[in-house]
Amino acid sequence: MIKEFKTISFTLTDGIGHLELNQPPANRMTAYFFSEFNELVDELRVMKGLQAIVISSRGRHFSSGANLEELLERAVKDEERNEPQENENWNSISERNYRSFLYFEETEIPVIAAIRGVCIGSAFEFVLYSHFRFCGEDAVFGLPETTFNLMPGLGGIRKIAALCGPAKAIELVLKGNTFGAEEAQVNHLVDRIVPRRKVVEFAMAFARKVMKNYKKQKVSLYLQQIPLDDPFLN
Repeated sequence: MIKEFKTISFTLTDGIGHLELNQPPANRMTAYFFSEFNELVDELRVMKGLQAIVISSRGRHFSSGANLEELLERAVKDEERNEPQENENWNSISERNYRSFLYFEETEIPVIAAIRGVCIGSAFEFVLYSHFRFCGEDAVFGLPETTFNLMPGLGGIRKIAALCGPAKAIELVLKGNTFGAEEAQVNHLVDRIVPRRKVVEFAMAFARKVMKNYKKQKVSLYLQQIPLDDPFLN
């Protein structure tokens, strides 16, 4: 049985694991969130009967990303102390978070992100590790870290570059601007725009369609199989 967490909800039904960020309205990725998130990922790695994962959030917004106050406070403390052991410890924490994100990319079962509202910073980096990304028409994306003199630290730059090219990745990161669902789709950062009230339902239905004999090397083929007149899009 999955442990109950305070910042995340996880259920397993008919082979589909539903991971929900559960701190509305902002669903911030605090240090405490990441401690629970990493613990959950450890359980997912060995979970029996897990055939697909759908990632969503409770409330209007997916997530406003990491708690920048925590990050800035830690960065200032590390700079003031200049203690190698402290910096090494912080680096190990970042590496742990990155490895947990990487699980969703490397797993052989389908991972589908269902995104509504704001999805920025480390939250945006997180969904980029999923195999499929569906979003509502109200979705807002971005990597605003540079506007706070920080850099995305969980692999988001690499993922964006792989999806829409290095030049666009550099532009998005250095400008730090937010952008909407249509721009995200044009740049191949999301796969389909769905009415926001149906995005989770659509992701669940898609998971049921693809989880049997799933081959993640054929992601583009699975997307082509979604009919334009799919009832979930109407």
